Amino acid sequence: MNRRVIFIISVIVVVISGIGFYKKLSSGTTDEKRICVFSSNIPGTKDDVHLIRQALQAYDIKRDQIVENSNRHCESALIKIFLEQEKFSEYIKRDDSALKIGLHLHDSLENEDSKIICLFEEDNIQQLLELMENILKKPVSCLVVYDKNNEYSKRLVMRYQELAKIKGMNFQLCTLSKNCNVATVLKEAYKNINTVILLPSPLVFADCELILEHFKMRKIPVFANHAGLVRSGALGGYDFDTQEIAHDIAEISNSFLRDTKTIKSNAFEELCPQLHLNMDTIRHLGIQLESGDLLDEAITVGGADL
Repeated sequence: MNRRVIFIISVIVVVISGIGFYKKLSSGTTDEKRICVFSSNIPGTKDDVHLIRQALQAYDIKRDQIVENSNRHCESALIKIFLEQEKFSEYIKRDDSALKIGLHLHDSLENEDSKIICLFEEDNIQQLLELMENILKKPVSCLVVYDKNNEYSKRLVMRYQELAKIKGMNFQLCTLSKNCNVATVLKEAYKNINTVILLPSPLVFADCELILEHFKMRKIPVFANHAGLVRSGALGGYDFDTQEIAHDIAEISNSFLRDTKTIKSNAFEELCPQLHLNMDTIRHLGIQLESGDLLDEAITVGGADL
């Protein structure tokens, strides 16, 4: 084999090796700049993810940098955003350098790591009861639908019962469990009530369409402190504004991608839950709302402002 052939073969090997190394390096760089969103089937989550994506892209974060529920890409992602408690609780135990942003969490977190940023649910029970009184304009006889195996829901039920007793409201409980027939349970529970409260939990989320339709047919208003449930048909309740959250997430992420030492760990401290109203449900129930403070402060979904 002459020297020219050896030289050509050597050049080809070097070029191929260089391309392979460049691809590997590029892939590693992309992974480092990747943002992973862990979503779920909770009502409203698709809308939340869409708003978060829009906000991130407004900060010049490329579409292919944002992945959703991808085990292959999420492990090495520089930023991880969690829209449900279970996945967040799982990843929080892992020792990695990613910035973790958890939303709508209800379990307390004893961790002072600046790379863990959380937005916890607020019960807003007092405000919800006042909203019910304001809209019903008559004595409240309420059915509280909740998952009896969910610890957070059980804590909320106790708080509701305390305040209902103070206000002189009639409260009944409707407990759901994994093996129960929801339609049968609801059929037996709805008598002598004029309103319903849904307490957010995985079991309630799974059957929310059936539950909301059941009470819609009977023209009984349902309230829930969860924006996704309001979008799905509940009349109203208090929750955070996802657009505001998405903007804050994008700002945090943009700063962190530029410099991993720049962490706005107090970013959610000034966020407050806002009133959400489903205008289609209000219209269906024939409820008349006067233009004023209630509508002025509300985030409305469906229909037009009344």
